[in-house]
Amino acid sequence: MPALSLSRRLEALRERSPQNYGALRDHYPLLKQALDTNTRSYPTGRQLYVSLEDPPITSQTFGRLLALLADLEVVSLYTERSNANRYDVRHYDSTDFDLLEKKLE
Repeated sequence: MPALSLSRRLEALRERSPQNYGALRDHYPLLKQALDTNTRSYPTGRQLYVSLEDPPITSQTFGRLLALLADLEVVSLYTERSNANRYDVRHYDSTDFDLLEKKLE
């Protein structure tokens, strides 16, 4: 079965969870900044979060948004733990993120 396109995955998120969709739309620039400035191959959400200067959201909200990016297959989940997921961002492609931004508008 072919994978769903980003557009279809995003539409499914909007239908299933409008609140999460809105949070992703609102905080997209913050997520992009954290990923663009990241120097680690397998960062935790907290490691990405602390790289931001005075973020307007909590680390828990930031982590939830990163998990949404993994669900949307924009970043990969490397390990899933109860205390700190690690994300595989070695192949993070800002082009995918730019496409996500266009779809969120």
